[in-house]
Amino acid sequence: MKKIFYFGIVLVSSVTIAGCSISIGNEPENKDSSNNEQKSEQKNQNAQDSNSNNETSKSNSDKEVTNISETQSVAMTLLEPEIDSEVITADELLSGSYTQKTGSGEEIKHSVDKVELSESPELGKMKNKPDGMKFYGMSPSKGSYATIVGINKDQVVYIYTQSPISDYNDVKDSETFASFNIADLYNNHKDNSKISELENKIKYGESLETKNDSSTSQEDTNSDEYYAQVWLTALPSYRDSDNSSGMKPELSHDSIEGEYLNPYNKEHTIKYPKGVQRLAGTPTAAGQVVYKNNNDGTISIYDVPSHFHDKKWLEDDDWSQKESESIINNPKVVKLYDASDEEIERVVEMFDGTTKEENKSNDMDEDDENEEVTRDNVIDKVESYEGEELDTDKYTFKEPEKNDDGEWGFSFLDKDGNLAGSYIIDEDGVVTEYDEDGEEVGSGE
Repeated sequence: MKKIFYFGIVLVSSVTIAGCSISIGNEPENKDSSNNEQKSEQKNQNAQDSNSNNETSKSNSDKEVTNISETQSVAMTLLEPEIDSEVITADELLSGSYTQKTGSGEEIKHSVDKVELSESPELGKMKNKPDGMKFYGMSPSKGSYATIVGINKDQVVYIYTQSPISDYNDVKDSETFASFNIADLYNNHKDNSKISELENKIKYGESLETKNDSSTSQEDTNSDEYYAQVWLTALPSYRDSDNSSGMKPELSHDSIEGEYLNPYNKEHTIKYPKGVQRLAGTPTAAGQVVYKNNNDGTISIYDVPSHFHDKKWLEDDDWSQKESESIINNPKVVKLYDASDEEIERVVEMFDGTTKEENKSNDMDEDDENEEVTRDNVIDKVESYEGEELDTDKYTFKEPEKNDDGEWGFSFLDKDGNLAGSYIIDEDGVVTEYDEDGEEVGSGE
C-alpha cells in the first residue's frame, strides 16, 4: 500500500507542476459516491429486470391457462382427492377398472377404458349459470346418480344429482357440488405426466339431444332392447354375464300411469303420473324398475317397494300418503347405461315378448293352462312370490288345502307353535300374504 500511495504523490506532484489543480483530499470521497451511484443504478436495473421477468412469466402463465383445453381441465380434476369417491379417479381410469356403489350400498367392480362427455343443451338453459359454461353428462357414473360436468374458461364444476336441475343457485352450495379453479389446477398438476394419458381417455359423445333424436323414438322406447337398457341401468348386477344369484327371471313390461302407488290403501296414496312404466321380474326377488323416460337420454327411477310388507302402508294413513308423495316427488334421474350388444341380448332373452295386457288376453292359452295351481306346485308359487325358499328352520308350514272357491292356502307357525302368518293362492297363481292377525301384508306372483 505504501508503494501505491507514494506513487500517487509523485503522480499528483507532476500534474501540479504542469499547471493542473487537483484536490488529493477529495478524491476518495468522489470515488465512493460514484461507486454508490453505480450500485444504486445497477440495483434499480436488476429490480426492473426482475419485475419484467415476473410480468413476462405471469403473462406466459396466463396464456398457458387460457390455452388449456376442456379435456385437459377435466383430466386435472380427476387427480383431485376431493372427488375421488364421487367420480372415476385418474388411477382408476388408467388402471382400467373402478368400483361403483349402488343405492343399496352394494359395491360392484366394472371395467372402464374411457369416460364420455355428452353435451346437454337442456342443462345449458339452466338459470344463473356462470358465463360461458357448458354442461356435459359424464358416463359412466360412479354412483346411483347422474354426474354433470360444467366447464368454462375459469372453472370446472361437478354436480351429482338424482333430480332435474333448473337453477344453478339451487346446487352450488350443496354437498353434491364441487368446483375447481382452472388456474389452480394448472399450477398443481402442470408437470404431472399422467395428464396426457388421461386426456386420451376422455372422449366426447353425442349430445344428449342428438341421442334423444336418434335413440329414444316411440318405436325404440317400446322395444325389448330399450327395456333391457333400462333394466341394466337400474340394476347394475345384471351387467355381469355370470350373475352371482344364478337367477334366470322372466321379465315383463307394462304402463302403470294413473294406477295407485299403494294399491292396498287407495284413499291415502297417490297415482302414478303420466309416462310411468314398470319392468318386473318373476320371481319378484329378481327385482323391478318403476321408471319414466325423460326423452333426453335419462330416466327417472321411482323407489317403489315390490312388496308392501310394512304394516304402516296399511294401518298408518298419514304415513302412507306422505311416503307415496315422497317417492313420486323424489325420483333418481340417471343417464341410460351404454350397454353392449351382448348385455342387451342377454336381458332381452328374459322377456317373453309380450306385454302384461297381451298376457291377460291369453289367459286360456295352453301355456297358462300348464300353470294351473295344484297341490304339487302351490309351494313353488309362494316361493316365487317370496323370491326364496321357505324357511323351514324358522317356521313350521301346514299342509296346503283347497277351499270351495278353488283357492289354495296354508298357514305357518313359529317354533313355539304360535301362528306367524298364512298365504292364499288364487287360481291365477296370485299369492296374498297375511300376518298372524289375518291382516293382508302383500300380494303378487
